[in-house]
Amino acid sequence: MNLPQSLQWIPANSTWSKWKPVIRSALAAWIAVVVFIIPRIENILGQAAFLIIIASFLSPPSDPFIAVLEREIIVLIFVALGWAWVCLGLMFASLARTQTVPDASIRTIITGEYIEAGPSVIIGVFIFIGSTFFLYIKARLGPGPFLPASVFGCICVDISLMTAVLFPYPYYKIGQMIILPLAFHSAISLIISILVFPQSVSAQFTTYMQGAVTPLATTISLHKSHLLEDVTSSAFSYKQITDAANKAENTLPMLAAASRLLKLDIIYARLAPTDYNEMHGIVRKLMVRVHGMGVYFTLIHPTREQFPVTPAVSHPATPVHPRSPSPRPDRPSSVTTEERHAPSADKEIRHRKPSHHHQPLSSHARSYPANSTSPLHSPRPYKHSRSHHAHHTLLHSSLLHLALSRVPKHSGETAVGVFESQKYLNLEAIHLSHPDSNFFTARANELLSDSCQDLLSVCQEVLGISGAWIGNVGGFSFDFLRGYNEDKAQHHREEVQRYEDLLEKLTRELDEFSTKKRLTVLDPYRPMFDRSDDTSSDYEVPPHRYLFHCYVYQYHLLHFAALLQDMLKEIIRLETQREKPKLWLPSLPKLLTWRTWEPYEINEQDDDEDPETIPGIDPTWMTDLGKAVKRDPDALPPRNALERVMNWIYRAVISIGGGNMLFALKAATLTVILAIPSFLKTSAEFAYANKFVWAVFMAQLTLARFRGDTTFGVIARIISTFAGGLIGTVIWYISAGNGRGNPYGLAAVCAVCYPSFFFARLYWPIAPMTNLIIWVTTALVVGYSYNDTHLTVSSSPGWGIDVAWRRFVLVIVGVLAAGIFSHFPPSTTIRSYQRRTLATTSAELGSIYCSVVSYANSHVEKDSTITVRSLLAIRSKLKRSLVLKENAIYELSLRGRWPAERYLKILEIQTQIAYELCYLMSVVHDLEPAWAHAFLRRTRMLDSDFQGDVLAVISLISNALHTGSPLPQITPCPLLDRFMLRRHGLNVVHEESEDDYGLPRTLTVETLENLQYLTFCVGVSTTFGIITRLDRLMVAVKELVGEQYHIDGMGMSVMTTEV
Repeated sequence: MNLPQSLQWIPANSTWSKWKPVIRSALAAWIAVVVFIIPRIENILGQAAFLIIIASFLSPPSDPFIAVLEREIIVLIFVALGWAWVCLGLMFASLARTQTVPDASIRTIITGEYIEAGPSVIIGVFIFIGSTFFLYIKARLGPGPFLPASVFGCICVDISLMTAVLFPYPYYKIGQMIILPLAFHSAISLIISILVFPQSVSAQFTTYMQGAVTPLATTISLHKSHLLEDVTSSAFSYKQITDAANKAENTLPMLAAASRLLKLDIIYARLAPTDYNEMHGIVRKLMVRVHGMGVYFTLIHPTREQFPVTPAVSHPATPVHPRSPSPRPDRPSSVTTEERHAPSADKEIRHRKPSHHHQPLSSHARSYPANSTSPLHSPRPYKHSRSHHAHHTLLHSSLLHLALSRVPKHSGETAVGVFESQKYLNLEAIHLSHPDSNFFTARANELLSDSCQDLLSVCQEVLGISGAWIGNVGGFSFDFLRGYNEDKAQHHREEVQRYEDLLEKLTRELDEFSTKKRLTVLDPYRPMFDRSDDTSSDYEVPPHRYLFHCYVYQYHLLHFAALLQDMLKEIIRLETQREKPKLWLPSLPKLLTWRTWEPYEINEQDDDEDPETIPGIDPTWMTDLGKAVKRDPDALPPRNALERVMNWIYRAVISIGGGNMLFALKAATLTVILAIPSFLKTSAEFAYANKFVWAVFMAQLTLARFRGDTTFGVIARIISTFAGGLIGTVIWYISAGNGRGNPYGLAAVCAVCYPSFFFARLYWPIAPMTNLIIWVTTALVVGYSYNDTHLTVSSSPGWGIDVAWRRFVLVIVGVLAAGIFSHFPPSTTIRSYQRRTLATTSAELGSIYCSVVSYANSHVEKDSTITVRSLLAIRSKLKRSLVLKENAIYELSLRGRWPAERYLKILEIQTQIAYELCYLMSVVHDLEPAWAHAFLRRTRMLDSDFQGDVLAVISLISNALHTGSPLPQITPCPLLDRFMLRRHGLNVVHEESEDDYGLPRTLTVETLENLQYLTFCVGVSTTFGIITRLDRLMVAVKELVGEQYHIDGMGMSVMTTEV
């Protein structure tokens, strides 16, 4: 049966492994219902006994035991903290009370007769401070184990103090009615987590890891097939490769969240929980390498970005013989759209027959001295200068058109980036274009495919077997029930031998690839070194960028295969050392070890994190770039103890103005305003009878840092409350009929419905907030209805439909109040958040860039995983901001539409730069000191003038995004113009360079075949990619913030100079 797309999630999650947490959660919730309907226990729990059912949906035991334990402990601590705060407030309020009546009747109390102004003000202050604290924790720490705890803490403060204000004496036990149901829920959840389908953190971790490795195997399979395709065809697409790689990377945040608790896991198994740390590191590095392999297709694809992404073309000195860019003989040739509309001169070049291209290639070396004119660095133009001039004229004539095309018609905007466009397109026309690029690309791809297919096949096999091992590694748990006999020992030895054989196969193939097969891509360049002049006289050496493309792919494939070697070695080590299961206990139980910059599982729709911090990066590292430290422009460093204390007080006061604190203060203010009816004698009875506290904490929890999120919360809560009210009403009347509630009927109905409810609660792919409110409202309607029909309470909102409609009305009141209040200052928008987030990530990318260059220059051994982890954190931050910006459509703006596409372009470029920096870090780590210094010299990374321009560009971009200020019309961009100041071609050291660092000035075949040369070329290509993306980022930011500081005639002078 073909289900509609909206229901495809049901069969996708209908597996036994996915049903286990559903059954566990449903059983825990049903037991909570059974406990709730027992009269004696219901009386013990009190008027808020229904919270035990609500907590079952708010905090289900669907996670491993350790995660449930951590969450429930934090919840109880926060609720107890809230209760303690309530008691303190009641003590101060009682001191201000003029009339104390310890024997007052409950009926008299709820009328509001004993309300006094002084105690009410004190209780209002305590509500304000308590709400501020818990809401600040919610905003500061964001999604994680503190999120439900901060919510329950707010509920405890609101309900307890808004009820206690009615009493003419300090009613200290009022917090008991909140913490008791939650304590019962925690006990049930922990017991069920242990007894019913118990899951360890290790099991969850291996599930996530298998979810990462399996798409990697698919990605390698796609690489094999795509390398065999005609990459010059307009129909060629590598989207499948990108999607598979992204699917694998999307599991990394969940993998990081699980790894955080591995050290606390309790398990009986062969492997210790911490044994997976090495595998975790390998999988994370594999993600970088597989993306690096995918970069190759972005370099050669005909629809790649307009700005160049590869090193400059080397100009051959030999005559050029135009040729057809035909693919392999067994492929159907195709004419692209660009070819059909190309000028006649270009068509003539492309469709002339090849000559001298299939001559036997000789490996006899011929050296070119540095002072000679060689095909490597000659400035001599192409022989077919007429055709090339036509190609140049075509590009040059479109300079102004390209700049103006960025401006939407009838938008009233002026063109930006004209200066950069002029410079860049001149570079394209003069240095970065080649009329025979299709032929060279097809030939290079054919050679690359021939060299890599065997290694890719072995890598795919290793990933498949490793993924199966990861999935089955927990299968030896509880083997003590079956003993450990000789047959199992023999089977274990056979498995180990299988992994050793596979490792040997991979090592053999990797050695052959690194020493022989990878050299196939050098075939078009070998005639340069042939001693026979007639062989090379009519042969055109391809520009060096095509070799660099192949080297980029081969470099990442080499490292990918080496990582798979490490993975197999780790599997063999674990299989050899961990033969028998044992009980593993945590050595240091640090349940509360949590900092805001640690990675965590991302809650996509409820992201209240700070745009100024990047989770996954230590904040001190973000501001510490070597010896470059931020200074206070208004004060020198403290000289004595008094100045240090006052400096600390000053910073503490200033921090109140931060986004998180302002949000917490604003939400607390809204809470106090909505609590006023409960503090007035004239309205206190009405507010208490109709449970106005529901509106208070619904408004409190609906208000978010950003107006768009608040508006989305208003809409989502109204819809979900209506749906949950209907479901809860139906369940109530099915179980109770026309009566006042039947405990047996309620238990039976819940037993039938809860499995499907929790299946939707855990896997329904809608907004988490909407999903949660639906089932919380359902539980509230059922729980409150039963509570009011079986407990003697002072005021009852009724049962069934009466509870549902009151709940719905109060939710509307609360969320509308939050929606209106969100427009009052201080008001923050998602638009501002996006801009400041991109400013933060831009600055951090600059810091990491400097760290990589410093490492390449000094080669001081540092833990490179810090840099890799920081770059992963940046990518995660960018992905979360991409999700968060979806709610920007809910922010009403009368000034005009939000430029979402421009923000998306900036985000994509920053993500690409983050990947390129990962690759660059790997390159400089692999380069020997001499090669590293030659690399730094060729890329001008040690040139203070050039680096000053690069860092100025990064600083300009970050500051412009942070403040929204326009950028200067004339900037150091394009940086590529300065980067290409010297053109080396295939040479390592420039002919005019004074120092050769002990490297050969004369290029030979042996140099081309050197692995260090391959790494060197990849580093140059990667640096080129970073520089071009910084140029594109500058133009993208200009499109967003605009330009200033115009100079008349500057563009024309640039045009004249370039031409």
